[in-house]
Order: sequence, then C-alpha cells, then structure tokens
Amino acid sequence: MRKFAKISAVLAAMVLALAFVGCKDDDDDDDDPSVVTTWAISEDGYKAVLTFYDNGTVKLEGSDEEGDFSETAKYSGDTTKDGEIVITYDDGETGTAVIKTESGKTYLEWDYETYSKQ
Repeated sequence: MRKFAKISAVLAAMVLALAFVGCKDDDDDDDDPSVVTTWAISEDGYKAVLTFYDNGTVKLEGSDEEGDFSETAKYSGDTTKDGEIVITYDDGETGTAVIKTESGKTYLEWDYETYSKQ
C-alpha cells in the first residue's frame, strides 16, 4: 500500500509540474485593431474605402485623378447603426458622416459622397 501512495504522490507532483509548465502567456492580445465596418464608393474616376476600427480610428484610402491617397482620423459614434458619426482629423477639424437605411439598403453620407456598406 505504501508503494501505491508513493507512486500516487509522484504522479500528482508530475501532473502539477506539467500544469504549470504548460501554462504560458498565449493570449491573443495583438495590438492590431479589428474592423467594425467598411464603406466604399466608386464613381467617375473616384474610388475610396472608409474603414472604421474598434479602437476609434477611421482610415480613408482611395484614388482619384490626382493619384492615390490615404488618411487616418479619429471617430465617435456607432458605425453599425443609423445615426451620426463625428470624424476628427489630426489638425482638430471635424466632419460628420450620417448612416441611413432606406428601402432595406444601408449607406453612409460623408463629404457630399454616398458610400455603400461592404
């Protein structure tokens, strides 16, 4: 019976040791923000994509007759439902985008342009 107790104690110690060795910091805490919503427009030589991220940033990327462009700003508001989104640029200037749903189609109006939800 003592032999069984010793073997059990050794096995328990091994299990505990493996449990602690097996634990590592494997959390998927990457610093990359996740996309919340994406909106796009393509008309008359102008193409652009607005991407809203969960860290409060928005990125505008696209091209027009002058070439490619890219700009990043901050936003506040819920980009997943109808309402206003306030966009604040690095220089402090602000603009307002409006999300609307009509006849089952959701779109975003910003800077006199209408973007479709992607």
